[in-house]
Amino acid sequence: MTHPRCHALSARALTLKSVALAATLAATSLAFAAENGNQRYSAGIGGSDMTTPVMPGLYFQAPMVAYHAKKIKGNDGKQLTNATPFGVRAKVGIETDTYAVLPRLTYISTTRLLGANVGLTAMVPVVKRKAEFGLTTGNATYDGMLAPAAAAMNGSESGLSDLEVSPVMHWDIGDHQSVTFAPTLVMPLGGFDRTQRVNAGFGDYFTFRPSVQYAFIGNGWDLGGRAVMSFNTRNNDTGYYSGKIFNFDWQAMTFVSEDIRLGLQGYFVRQLQADTLKPTDPVAQAAAVQSLADQQGNKASVNGIGPAVAWLMNGGEMLIEGKFIKEFGAKNRTEGQAFWFTVSKPL
Repeated sequence: MTHPRCHALSARALTLKSVALAATLAATSLAFAAENGNQRYSAGIGGSDMTTPVMPGLYFQAPMVAYHAKKIKGNDGKQLTNATPFGVRAKVGIETDTYAVLPRLTYISTTRLLGANVGLTAMVPVVKRKAEFGLTTGNATYDGMLAPAAAAMNGSESGLSDLEVSPVMHWDIGDHQSVTFAPTLVMPLGGFDRTQRVNAGFGDYFTFRPSVQYAFIGNGWDLGGRAVMSFNTRNNDTGYYSGKIFNFDWQAMTFVSEDIRLGLQGYFVRQLQADTLKPTDPVAQAAAVQSLADQQGNKASVNGIGPAVAWLMNGGEMLIEGKFIKEFGAKNRTEGQAFWFTVSKPL
């Protein structure tokens, strides 16, 4: 028969481990660069829209993505670790998934300004996000512990995300070449709870996100690239400011039959400015402030590449595209892979 004192010691040890997990994971939430490791631009969303001709008219696109990651990388590009109150370092584990549909309407008119056809585009994503965190020290794994702070790190949320709108200017600049400029504004719309790490929306702040896209539509390979800069205001819900982020998406495709194209797609993400925090609740955010100070200067980055296939139905009546992108070289963020499926149709 086990002595009651042994039960008390076991319970105390479990409580201490719960506290350790809570403290370490609370620090981890700020060890990501960019708030909660997220940004409003979906790397990899650019696809055949970058490598097909753009004509005046109304277009509908519905990119769908399933992103999964089981790794968090630190500033050194290795699996993220944090010190626990027991004086040992623990690997931070994660199981995170994002499922999203990103419906977009785009109108390109025959009206010209500075030589460009002008238009308008808008998108409201519908998302489901979930994440579970844990710690591994030696052969011991602690996840799903009882501490409230640790439980708040885990979660699953779904709903509308944030609204994107932008004017569009499209130039045909010569044989087989074009340039498109879209100064996008992203506005808070999706649900956000500052006590949760997992949310459908990103919080009460705005993002100005200008992009420049170049396309070469040839008789062999079709090439496209999109450069994007994200400038954020400070999140009024949390006091967090995510530094400027640069994205570059690219695609190279070639026809292997009259209506099937194969190729490669990739991207890279580079955060150019470190985050800052001016907490809205100094008491509740005290630990977060210290964690951010410990991570001073950290910036998120990642690369991705993978195959793409597209089916051009009935000479352009509809375009269906699928692609798989594997990430590598991540720092201060998750590293995973994404499956994309996109339907595009002129209306």
